[in-house]
Amino acid sequence: DSAYFAFRNVLDQLIATVKTQFYQIIVNRELVKVNEQNVRLLEAQLKDQQNRFEAGTVPRFNVLQADVQLHNQLPNLITAQNNLRISKLQLAKTLGLYFQPRRGENPPLEVVGEMPYFPRTIELANAIELGKERRPFLKQARANALNQLQQVRAAAGQYLPSITTTGGGEWVSSPINSSWHDISKGWTALVQGSLPIWDSGAIAGQVIQQRALLSEAKITYDDDVRQVELEIQQAYSNLQQNEELVTSQEKNVELAEEALRLAKARLDAGAGVQLDVLNATVQLLTAQSTRLQALFGY
Repeated sequence: DSAYFAFRNVLDQLIATVKTQFYQIIVNRELVKVNEQNVRLLEAQLKDQQNRFEAGTVPRFNVLQADVQLHNQLPNLITAQNNLRISKLQLAKTLGLYFQPRRGENPPLEVVGEMPYFPRTIELANAIELGKERRPFLKQARANALNQLQQVRAAAGQYLPSITTTGGGEWVSSPINSSWHDISKGWTALVQGSLPIWDSGAIAGQVIQQRALLSEAKITYDDDVRQVELEIQQAYSNLQQNEELVTSQEKNVELAEEALRLAKARLDAGAGVQLDVLNATVQLLTAQSTRLQALFGY
């Protein structure tokens, strides 16, 4: 049982790793899209300021400011693209896929899927009880404790007397006559017993050792139970946090998009400044990135 539960624990961890790495690819892919969108917005802003500068309506400072903002954003896009590539390689390694020279630097897989948001209501107490009931490594620790209990009983059983019985039947022919009628037959039984009287404390030492190992197994099991409770409480708290972040950032993304639209409109009407547009662009990127990270965490 212990070996089986150890296998199930490794299997569960592997499944969780694959799921996490899969959604890491999804969120990294979305972050690449967000950064690409932001770069396009800044490129359009730079082009607009260049046209205005050539028309003589804005100073060259505006062009330089837009150009600097664009080049400040490019490293974020490059980093996002690299993170996406690395996350694919990590999933490929977990799935046991080998490097394929014909693909060059491209990962040996393509991930298809989305990261939908479905709010769920989870009761903490029920989740903890379910975790303590189903976690394989807890079952493994419990099996180890029960096995150690049997070891204690086996060690203490050496104090008991040992009795061995054997029995059988025999047929013996006459040494001077080959007749079947002169065959002697009968039953035999043998009973042997032994009782340890003096062993220099060897049995007592074994019992003490096995009891110590049993105590260790029980302590390990109790600690594993507390570990499961802690992990579930942490996961529950993180779930609540990310749910609140997703809700708040969905609204924040809408506000940031509207703020960027108004900043552009004010700049086009001559009532705003370029810095407002650049700031609104950065704020939109921040809101979108925060929402994606919260969605991944949820």
